[in-house]
Amino acid sequence: MLLFTIFIILIVFILENLLIYLNYKHKDNPIPDNVTDIYDEEDYSKWLSYTMEKRKISIIENTFGTIVIIAFLSLGLFPKIADITDNVSDNLIMQSLAFLLVYFVISYLLSIGFNIYSIFSIEERYGFNRRTVKTFLLDQVKTILLTVVLGGGILYLLFMIYQNQGQSFMLYGWLTIMLISLIANILYTKVFIRIFNKLTPLEENSLYEKINDLAKATGYQVKQISVMDASKRSSRLNAFFSGFGKFKHIVLYDTLLEKCSDDEIVSILAHEIGHDKNKDIIKNFLLSAVQLSIFIAILTIFLESDMLAQAFGFNSVHYGFAIVLFGILMQPLSIILNIPISYLSRKAEYKADLFAVKNYQRNSMISALKVLAKENFSNLNPHPLVVKLTYSHPPISKRIKAITES
Repeated sequence: MLLFTIFIILIVFILENLLIYLNYKHKDNPIPDNVTDIYDEEDYSKWLSYTMEKRKISIIENTFGTIVIIAFLSLGLFPKIADITDNVSDNLIMQSLAFLLVYFVISYLLSIGFNIYSIFSIEERYGFNRRTVKTFLLDQVKTILLTVVLGGGILYLLFMIYQNQGQSFMLYGWLTIMLISLIANILYTKVFIRIFNKLTPLEENSLYEKINDLAKATGYQVKQISVMDASKRSSRLNAFFSGFGKFKHIVLYDTLLEKCSDDEIVSILAHEIGHDKNKDIIKNFLLSAVQLSIFIAILTIFLESDMLAQAFGFNSVHYGFAIVLFGILMQPLSIILNIPISYLSRKAEYKADLFAVKNYQRNSMISALKVLAKENFSNLNPHPLVVKLTYSHPPISKRIKAITES
């Protein structure tokens, strides 16, 4: 089983780096005609340099992470960690949570250096980073606390359900995670985003009036449109839509307001309204429900199998290690499941674009996409296989082509 697990880790490692290599080689192909005006020669050279640096650090980080996890498995370090954390309590669940906390701390410490270099060296040199050291440190503290408190709480609840429900764990575990996901979706903008960012209502100006006109024309009830102070961390542009029903909320990055015209912003907002009209959030929630049912069923096997645990030096099932091993061995399945999910997501983006151009201005939608691509340093010519396996959004050239042909 150890050799099989190492084989899976290496397969995922090779696939990830193969995709990076394919995108690298594909850069030499001609850029599609409809997006040649996004980068001038200087900008394209800058994009190419930035992309190469990001890929190099990604390969180094992937290689380092792969070596570390294989070493932990091969040298029997996980049972040794368990020997220490099992002393914190006689309760199996608390032992498992202590084990996972140590694993989280080790993983965090091994990755934080790459994160710091990426933000304060690469992102800084290419004009994306706007974080101060203070903001970065506060973000790290908040992220760690949320991970430990919420992640630990959810795992504790799952372990309790498994111990008390036995064969019914798959049903009750699935229902519990789905309920938590629903609550998290509702609270995402109202609570979690506000932990890191400040949201302010969009001012009642010409843009506000255009948005209200669009809402009336599309029969969309605008309840909350907020501007997020994204510029204190990055210069990248974005907008997103979250929640259902009365909890619906549209958020615009302040960087979007800086770089885009009113009509371009309204086009982007029309795209977001298109997602709502097409019930994409509900569809994604249902898709995640199906995916979760598969994962819960497989997780049950890991939580029940003494043989799996013994193959890695444990005497019997250890809930904490079962979660770690589950995460490792599920990576190939996640990649496979992501293919149809990404395909459906790309289709949803095309439909949202179509809704936007039908209900607002075609040229503004096209120019908005080009601004987003330029300011976010998008790859204008990704390899088709990389798109199929990993892209939740179609390449910009494909989206513009679909818009012009609609």
